[in-house]
Amino acid sequence: MLRLQNLKIKWKLVLWSSTLIMGLFLGYNLLQYVVISTWMTHHEEVAIQVKMDKLQQYYQTENHAQSYSDLLKSSKEFLQSTKEESETITIFDQNKKPIIGSSSTVDGWKTQKSISHSGVMTEHFGDDQLLLIEEPISTHHFHGSIKIVRNLKPFDSLLDQFGIVMLMTLLGAIVVSIGGALFLSSKLLKPLQEISMTLTRVKTYGLTERVIVSENRDEISELAIHFNQLMDELEESFNKQKQFVEDASHELRTPLAALKGNLSMLNRWGKDDREVLEKSLSSSLKEVDRLIHLTKNLLELTRLESKENTTNASPLTDPKVVIKRVVEKIQILHPDFNLKTQGLHDDSLVHIDEDQLEQLLVIFIDNAIKYSRQLKEVMISLSKEMNTIKISVQDWGIGIPNEEIPLVINRFYRVDKSRNSKKGGHGLGLSIAKRIVEKYNGDLIIKSKLHVGTIVELTFKL
Repeated sequence: MLRLQNLKIKWKLVLWSSTLIMGLFLGYNLLQYVVISTWMTHHEEVAIQVKMDKLQQYYQTENHAQSYSDLLKSSKEFLQSTKEESETITIFDQNKKPIIGSSSTVDGWKTQKSISHSGVMTEHFGDDQLLLIEEPISTHHFHGSIKIVRNLKPFDSLLDQFGIVMLMTLLGAIVVSIGGALFLSSKLLKPLQEISMTLTRVKTYGLTERVIVSENRDEISELAIHFNQLMDELEESFNKQKQFVEDASHELRTPLAALKGNLSMLNRWGKDDREVLEKSLSSSLKEVDRLIHLTKNLLELTRLESKENTTNASPLTDPKVVIKRVVEKIQILHPDFNLKTQGLHDDSLVHIDEDQLEQLLVIFIDNAIKYSRQLKEVMISLSKEMNTIKISVQDWGIGIPNEEIPLVINRFYRVDKSRNSKKGGHGLGLSIAKRIVEKYNGDLIIKSKLHVGTIVELTFKL
């Protein structure tokens, strides 16, 4: 037997909605049936009591029926005109013997039997339901009782017909509820089915497939919009990952090929030539250093992009101290460059780790030096604007085309691949810098003009 939890959502909706509708309809019909049955029974009880009161009033009228024979004669005529088709009226003497009575309303039921119960009572005989009432009567010449028996078979037949109608309407409600549930479930689940079909197409045709969003701005449409946004992010992430693998493979291939060439040369004949041996070993060590530097940058970038790389309480750092220290270190490595500083008199502190601020400055100043031309000068500025601190690194080098400025922070991106390769860059520095700045809720802005120079601005809130 198929378990309920194994059913598809469509059939679960059909089952539960149909069951709920049928349950409500059945409960309403049963309540209606009970109310009508109770009301009709009560109505007949009141009617039979009213008739009994009229009969008692008739026999208790003064000077009515002067003799016993006149009483019998007038009673037969009166009872015959009063009795309804579904009634039996019987008069008993004081010894509880019937003296006047009409035919029984139910075959086989004995009407010639007095009852001692006062008020209206109900008795079942076979499939028939009877209402009985017996009250005393007294005249000048007679003392006894009168009993009325009313058969409720006509009302029972009416209730039976009503029950049949309810059953037919219940069957109709079942059909309508199932049909309506099927229609609504198909309508409501259609967007989900489209999403499922889109996922199936993604397996075949790739991440370019999207769900068609309806004009209705309901929850299902919002789900489709979020699904498409998720697919956009997945496609972008996949493309970036693919590009990253291709670029990393390209970057690794060059030093590995150089290492293989040097080692092959040494293996063939270079090991016997001292000069060639030293030259090959020196070249191989440079390529190994290049691989180590590339691997270190890749690991740093991966760490910065990971979700675990969050900071709740950033340390306070004095930017002017870090700028002075970085300038001193780089000036020793590049004595032919003029590294100028400006605005290092402000005592404001910024929320950033000191080592990572130093890493940012090294990246920007190193790039400025690499891409400078005849004017070997770099300006590092510190300024305070409103509630922010801005650090700028400016060079007068080759510059960056406007259309490529948004792309330079991408991993392995090079404005000039040949010049970048000669200078030993991997295109990871600005990507690392961007992640560090984002980590501390700062802003990184690059302004550049081709053949004029570049300004990199770091902005942090105080």
